[in-house]
Amino acid sequence: MAFDGEFRVSLEALAHSAAHVSGQGENLAISHLASDNKIDSAQPEWVGASSVALVARMGVWLETSRTLLTRVSEHEIHVHNDGIEFAAREREAAEKLRAVGGGPHRMAVVGE
Repeated sequence: MAFDGEFRVSLEALAHSAAHVSGQGENLAISHLASDNKIDSAQPEWVGASSVALVARMGVWLETSRTLLTRVSEHEIHVHNDGIEFAAREREAAEKLRAVGGGPHRMAVVGE
């Protein structure tokens, strides 16, 4: 389907999406923290080359985890800000329509 120049946004769906992404981000952060703690608590049990490998892997894990959590958080912020921006534009459009129509309950009638 080709874009016809009209872009419709459901503010309710956008708000729901922002809340959903936020919840997913929180769940992801909790899960990653639990994994961090499990790896950290396992370190004393590992010795020699295995311990060195675990420490190296832990560094990679922490950086990857941090990057992923940051991206999810940024996405949530963008979706939330988009909702605010679209709501503001909708209010502006409604105000313009009221100004043209003479108020919130009056519609222009042809021939008045």
